[in-house]
Amino acid sequence: MNLRLLLPGLAAGMAIGVLAFLLKMTQSVDSGLHQARLDNIRAVNNLDVELNRGFTQTRASSIADSAGDRARITQQLGEALDKLDKGPQRLKGLSSELDAALETFFVTVESKFGLGFDFEARNSILTMRLIAGLDAVPARANELLTTAAGPARDDIDQALSQLKGEIINFGVTPSPINIAAIREILDRLDSYGEGQSESYRAVVADLRGKVDEVITDKTELVDKLKDFLNRPTGPQLQAVEAAYSRWYRVQVAAANQYRLYLAAFAASLMLVLAYLGLRLRRSYSELDQANEHLEEQVQERTKDLRGALSELRESQAQLVQSEKMASLGQMVAGVAHEINTPLGYARSNAEIVRTSLGDIRELCSAQDRALSLMTAANASDEEVAQALAEADQQRQNINAAEMMEDLNNLLQDTDHGLAQIADLVSSLKDFSRVDRSRADLFDVNAGIESALKICHNQLKHRVAVERLFGETPQIECSPSQLNQVFLNLFTNAAQAIDGEGLITVMTGTEAGGVFIRITDTGSGMSDETKQRIFEPFFTTKPVGKGTGLGLSIVFRIIEEHNGRIEVDSTVGVGSSFTIHLPQRQPRAGLAETRLAA
Repeated sequence: MNLRLLLPGLAAGMAIGVLAFLLKMTQSVDSGLHQARLDNIRAVNNLDVELNRGFTQTRASSIADSAGDRARITQQLGEALDKLDKGPQRLKGLSSELDAALETFFVTVESKFGLGFDFEARNSILTMRLIAGLDAVPARANELLTTAAGPARDDIDQALSQLKGEIINFGVTPSPINIAAIREILDRLDSYGEGQSESYRAVVADLRGKVDEVITDKTELVDKLKDFLNRPTGPQLQAVEAAYSRWYRVQVAAANQYRLYLAAFAASLMLVLAYLGLRLRRSYSELDQANEHLEEQVQERTKDLRGALSELRESQAQLVQSEKMASLGQMVAGVAHEINTPLGYARSNAEIVRTSLGDIRELCSAQDRALSLMTAANASDEEVAQALAEADQQRQNINAAEMMEDLNNLLQDTDHGLAQIADLVSSLKDFSRVDRSRADLFDVNAGIESALKICHNQLKHRVAVERLFGETPQIECSPSQLNQVFLNLFTNAAQAIDGEGLITVMTGTEAGGVFIRITDTGSGMSDETKQRIFEPFFTTKPVGKGTGLGLSIVFRIIEEHNGRIEVDSTVGVGSSFTIHLPQRQPRAGLAETRLAA
């Protein structure tokens, strides 16, 4: 085979192979798998919170039901943990940092399960003993009162009433703090023993023993529950999610780096093809001079070369679209993070409200029974008194007024969170509400506000924004494209600021249109960099951190809107971008050329 024919074929095959390899490497991690992993991490967190709530809401009257719910939650949590450790959605083995965070979390969860099983084993026994003790104390108090005599009997009666109230409060309070008050009452009862019968002192000693048993059992329950709830599974799971997010960003950064390689390789192919086109043109010209009959063949081959150049231009357009999609991905991730925070505490508040409504229903049922008995003709005084006592005990147990205040606060917080989500969604709708190819009237101040809300996740806690908006008329433009301009400039400004800083946005009216000035306190640019920032593929960011197409797209959009953009920058001080846009577009301009998306 002719070597001159073999070498171009080998070169073309190698070029196709390199292109295929680069295209494969530009594919980032499966977004569906990434979302499934995040959902599983959040499911583990929700189940852990639900398990904590199941232990804290255990009541003696529903021990079996509570144990069944906790067993169900524990089983679901174990299944979710298995997904973190193995299977297609596993996190283990992705990175050493993530493995270390997972191992720490698994050890803590295992210890928490052990504490939960220990609490289950002791809970029913201690609870039954606690109920028996709480029932025995009033009985012993009544017995003590029957043995009291003399002038101290009224004081003893008053002290016993206080003791009953304190013991009931101690028994129903999740974390009681009235042990000192209970012991002080017992000491007073001991002091009244002078001049009382021997049976009085014996009953006082027995009463003190019952009270000590109640205190011991309740203290053990509270200590076991605190030890269970103090396991730091929440922060450790957050560390796991943070480590996974860092791993995912590294994978995405690698894909972006290969996109840069792909752009460079495509540019090289364009240069090679351009060189070959020149060589072919020269060869065809020489052949035309030698044989005029070959002119038709030369024209045909030139047409083929122009088609190849057209395909390369389409590849460049696809690279620009890839930059837009990468920016869209960052924007969607930021919006999802901003929505997730208020949504999380709104859902948590709704769950707490749902649980509290059950307590209120129990109180209403007890009070309804008491009212029914009070109005019933055949109800005895003992039944009415018992129903009233149960209703009063329910009221004391839940403290309805305080609970209603807490529920009102929770609902206000939930309304605030939902309002935040609605505001963000409204901004997102405004951000992309208009067909990219259609001209419309646009309020630049509103567009800037929408872009700031969309990129809020990149600015919060670090970059402050100062708004100096003037009164501006609505301008004729493609709103979605101007929104993209604002978003690109805000993103670049935030990335240029190392640490904390300030972005100042000023708008105003000028002759025939409006101006928008965006100033940051970032690192600034040299004169050489300033001359090249609008060139396609030029970037000052490290390899893999940017494609150099953001400002090129900004420049093209402003130019197609018959506007202009000016740059003023000082190294170490910051940069300022000023955009000038006409109020109305030429009739043969924007509407007829249909601004490119």
